[in-house]
Amino acid sequence: MYPHDYNITVRRMHDEDGACFEARVRELPDVAEYGETFQEAYELAIDTVETTAAALAERGKRMPAPAVVNDDHHV
Repeated sequence: MYPHDYNITVRRMHDEDGACFEARVRELPDVAEYGETFQEAYELAIDTVETTAAALAERGKRMPAPAVVNDDHHV
């Protein structure tokens, strides 16, 4: 399993404390990680993918496979 194959979206958000970045993993819809920078949020999401895969493996369950996204944009 290569965690960078998972579809991670990072976006800038604003809350009562100011700006932050939210990272979401498409294959793990309940996952949301927050960081002060884009990179921090992304790295937290990668760590969560790895941690989730390990926890599922301990229970004899499989991690969802990375979704294949069709990026073909034909005009």
